[in-house]
Amino acid sequence: MKNLIKKSLLFVAVLTALISNATNINNNVKVNVIGFKLIDLKLKNSDGDLTISVKDTRGEVLYTEKFEGNYFSKKYDLKTLPIGDYYFEIEGYTKISLMPFKVTSKGFQFNNEIESTYYKPTIRQEGDLVSVSKIILDKEDLEIYFYDKESNLLYKEIVNGTGSLGKTLNLKNLKPGNYSIVTKSAGKVFEQKVYKK
Repeated sequence: MKNLIKKSLLFVAVLTALISNATNINNNVKVNVIGFKLIDLKLKNSDGDLTISVKDTRGEVLYTEKFEGNYFSKKYDLKTLPIGDYYFEIEGYTKISLMPFKVTSKGFQFNNEIESTYYKPTIRQEGDLVSVSKIILDKEDLEIYFYDKESNLLYKEIVNGTGSLGKTLNLKNLKPGNYSIVTKSAGKVFEQKVYKK
């Protein structure tokens, strides 16, 4: 009986140490184990309003909530999730962070070694000039599409590389009205409206 208790305590201590070490990769996000399939997700926010979601590997949203503020703390009971792979998606104004985890018969485990952050494109308009920029950490393509209000494609360009990629579009010769810019990279698509006076 004493050996079983010692082994159980050792297992809990090792599991807690493994998760604590893994989740300190991002100092703004911390995960604490507080019970069997029960965790406390805490984060410091400096990226505007957040959407926090739990998704499966197919990208299906299992749970989502909005958050406004600087400090977030919430307990998640993962008992209802079947065994499998999942991830937390934390989407702010400028970036999307993914925290993968696996639900097992013995509890769950986080695999923050493959945690990824996707920086959203930034689109700014000043008069007739529209700037599209994006931070790229790994070499990838940034596809830029420019449409009129009838969804006719007026311009398309693919920019690639690493670092800060961008393009400036001049709307000077266009008719007044609404237009839209669609960007695609790393499997994510964003659309933003722009206006020509």
